[in-house]
Amino acid sequence: MFDLPSLFICLLTIIIVGYKFQVSYNYQVILALHCLLPFFLNDVLFSASYMPDQFKYWLAVNQIRSGEVGLFEAFNDPGNVLQASAFFSVLPFPAPVSVLSLGFYNTFMYIVLFFILYKKKIFTKFSVWFYLLFPSMALYTALSLRETLILFFMVLAIVYARESKIFKSIFCMLPIYLIKFQNFYIVGPIVLLYFVFNVAKRGMGLTKALIIGVISLMSLIASAPIALPLVNKFRVAMFVEDGGDRDDIELISGVGDFVYQGLTSGFYFLSKPFPWEVNSALQLIQSLENVFVLGVLFLITRQAWKKSLDKLAFWLLFMALAMSVYGLVVANYGTAVRYRYAFVVIYVLFVCADCDIEKLFPKRRKLRPSKL
Repeated sequence: MFDLPSLFICLLTIIIVGYKFQVSYNYQVILALHCLLPFFLNDVLFSASYMPDQFKYWLAVNQIRSGEVGLFEAFNDPGNVLQASAFFSVLPFPAPVSVLSLGFYNTFMYIVLFFILYKKKIFTKFSVWFYLLFPSMALYTALSLRETLILFFMVLAIVYARESKIFKSIFCMLPIYLIKFQNFYIVGPIVLLYFVFNVAKRGMGLTKALIIGVISLMSLIASAPIALPLVNKFRVAMFVEDGGDRDDIELISGVGDFVYQGLTSGFYFLSKPFPWEVNSALQLIQSLENVFVLGVLFLITRQAWKKSLDKLAFWLLFMALAMSVYGLVVANYGTAVRYRYAFVVIYVLFVCADCDIEKLFPKRRKLRPSKL
């Protein structure tokens, strides 16, 4: 009951902004239904302890709101829990009374991001429905985690890069560095390349993308002596953090294995768990979703390849970089789904926007018989 004011804030935002921007009622209804999701996830669909990080953010926001931890102190904290919680704490919502409360904070950002993308005409007829109905996005934007914050600032950084608004794009990159530095080092170079090549208008070109790919491969080989111990360190740390035994994780054994894993781990990270790797009902759902997502990615990529290969090349480079980086260090299936959904959403949004993909299955033009 104490979370009802937060629900009303989200619903009022949809009604007021939806009316101002003349957004379709169909979209508004889906957004309104999304506002109810926080009530049906933690301790209903699954135990809140299944994702224990939620309790950390909930407690940290209350510490900041109560004055126990100062706002600037939280921003300067070396850990990312307080830093992410500092961003949550400034949102116009009542104090979080339970672990599900921050789900409404994230839902609010999901709604705001929708209207920004709608106003800036990023959506196409297909991508708008993908944004609204993608199951993983619906799940993680209604939980009390930092993933929605990360997605929010990543998308805005790219949106402003498309508009050549350098300072706004950089401003959106700073929270990513504070909250999740790995994503900063993935999105940062991509945003820079987007500026340099003016991808939204001219594209990058397949040749340039291949050259950058070769340079990246050479850099991977050259950095192996330094990077390999760090990658194995993070590989073990993330596996243990997800409840695994450090003796069960397979370490990367040498430079050859490092290069091989770097080149192949991206597709596995994007696809796992495969159906034969499923060990629970939740993993089965994730595996079925993966089949759907891979099908969507294939279909829009095929259309983009025919329509604008120069622009598509840039986003293929983005996806390959993001999936490979995480593929090297993430072994847990649930964590893989949690980390990759933001990159999948970004790929779909901006490939559709840059390459003008309106439908998943475009109608073929019928050839009229010529008149003799």
